[in-house]
Amino acid sequence: MRPRVVDGLIIGAGPAGLAAGLAFARTHGTAIIFDSSSYRNEGIKHMHTVPSRDHSDPYEFRRISREQIKSRYHTVWFENTTITHAVRKLIKNDCLGFEVKDNNNTTYLGRKLILATGSRDVFPDIEGYKENWPSHIYQCLACDGYEQSGTPIGILDFKSPMQSHIVGMALNFDKRVTIFSNGPISNEAPIQQALKISKALGASVDERKIKRLINNGPSHEQGVTIEFEEGPSVSLGFIVHRPATVNRAQDLVEQLGLETGDPAMGGNVKVMDMFNETSLRGCFAAGDTMALIKQATIAMAEGVKAGVGAGKQILEERAEDAVKALE
Repeated sequence: MRPRVVDGLIIGAGPAGLAAGLAFARTHGTAIIFDSSSYRNEGIKHMHTVPSRDHSDPYEFRRISREQIKSRYHTVWFENTTITHAVRKLIKNDCLGFEVKDNNNTTYLGRKLILATGSRDVFPDIEGYKENWPSHIYQCLACDGYEQSGTPIGILDFKSPMQSHIVGMALNFDKRVTIFSNGPISNEAPIQQALKISKALGASVDERKIKRLINNGPSHEQGVTIEFEEGPSVSLGFIVHRPATVNRAQDLVEQLGLETGDPAMGGNVKVMDMFNETSLRGCFAAGDTMALIKQATIAMAEGVKAGVGAGKQILEERAEDAVKALE
């Protein structure tokens, strides 16, 4: 039977949350994994750079992971619900822990809390962008570019010096690479240096304002067409663009008062040690919630670290209580 107070409340059932749950299961720790069924990779058909699961369906990956935890272990449970409130409070005698509530106002109690809620992409205000995501717009060439090789590539936006790196990588997939800046490119020195590098590598530049994006069909062979406010349109196999990201559960981050990073970099939750504890004792973060590099394999590793950290802290607190009881 599930105890009233579990060791860990894990919010999020993506790679990070599932890995954290396994860390609890392997040490007989009790935990609840909350699955809102909202994922950043919604609509993605394949996941990549995951050893033994390369080119697998992410929905199938999550299904198998859940089934393995449910069938093999008996101290970790799943709740298909969305957590809307979280607070640190006394949960048992003088034990500080966490109380969370879901959208049905059901309450759950745990000694430790792990936020594995991930991030959410904020799409630019361009007509047709949403309709081409994720079928023809990819934020990571390493994750999704390989299968689209051999077709013309567009790099949308040029507001970061890092864009020259993206251009260099894109040229590995096809030599027809064009930067579509959607307006004049900044004169700031780092941006101009990146632009100089991009041109030297072989990329062309189109600064026209974009009117809309048209989805021409399901694959890169049909691709996407960019219509501009002036001049002829351009058809491509796919577009590379990394939209801004925000914490998917920013409301919980604010309720808990967690320290976060630069909003321009996604406002990721800051962690204070190798076990991913946040600025609030007993609260840990994992995966895209705290990692700047947002990738499935990395998320899994961070989930294990958070789960181990929470378990380690529980054992330390139990040891302290045992010593006090003898005094």
